[in-house]
Amino acid sequence: MFTKKGDAAVLGKLDGAPAQYREIGKRLHAIIRESAPSLEPIVRWGLPFYQKDGKDICYIKPDKDFIAFGFGEAVNPTQSEGASMHPVAWTLTSLDDAAEAEIRTLVKKAAA
Repeated sequence: MFTKKGDAAVLGKLDGAPAQYREIGKRLHAIIRESAPSLEPIVRWGLPFYQKDGKDICYIKPDKDFIAFGFGEAVNPTQSEGASMHPVAWTLTSLDDAAEAEIRTLVKKAAA
């Protein structure tokens, strides 16, 4: 498994996203880095991941029809007591203020 580390590696990977999702990907990267600066950005399996203590916290997955944002198996900040389903990923075709705020909250919770 080939891994590249750092912001430049992740931003370089996001530069390869389809034009309509490239800016969303870069904005997601900025939100993650601002919300949880302790997370280490890496590119693994061709995807930008953000890790803490070697565990995947969240990731960005560019696709031709959308861009996905999700959390790793180790940490899921959406889990709630008594619920039987817990979302772990979302597909985005745009990014508004409300979505940015929710992503910030979830990233902070996951990285804590």
